[in-house]
Amino acid sequence: MQYNQINNQQSQNFAYPSYPEQYPNQYPPPQQPYIDNNIIVSDPYNTQQQFGNQAQQPYIINGPIQVQTPIYPSAEGMPFPIPIKCQYCQQIGTTRVQSRIGDGTICASILVLLLCWPLFWLPCCLEDCQDRVHLCQSCGKVVGTKKYELC
Repeated sequence: MQYNQINNQQSQNFAYPSYPEQYPNQYPPPQQPYIDNNIIVSDPYNTQQQFGNQAQQPYIINGPIQVQTPIYPSAEGMPFPIPIKCQYCQQIGTTRVQSRIGDGTICASILVLLLCWPLFWLPCCLEDCQDRVHLCQSCGKVVGTKKYELC
């Protein structure tokens, strides 16, 4: 009990240092922006711009917008399906992609075997670690490949 009384007396005698009411201004006052009267500024939302004697009319598109997609001669090096013209059957269509185990997959499996042997089979199951083979949808022949590279 005496300890609490002594502690209360000491805390009542303690005075915090006084801080100034206002801090000095650390930053310079803001400057007015530079205004050049020779530059013409127009209203960006003005939709009634005059060209000649007529007001510009908005152009309205009715119906879907068609975008021309490029047709590639080969799917070599592409990791995803693309539109091609088959060099065997001359048909235009999107390729069908299959994932197959290749040399890069085997190298990745060996590397995982050395680092963490229980997971050596993992690159053989992941499609991202396998080669991509593009097949023509019409004739089914191989029209391109994308080899998996370890690094």
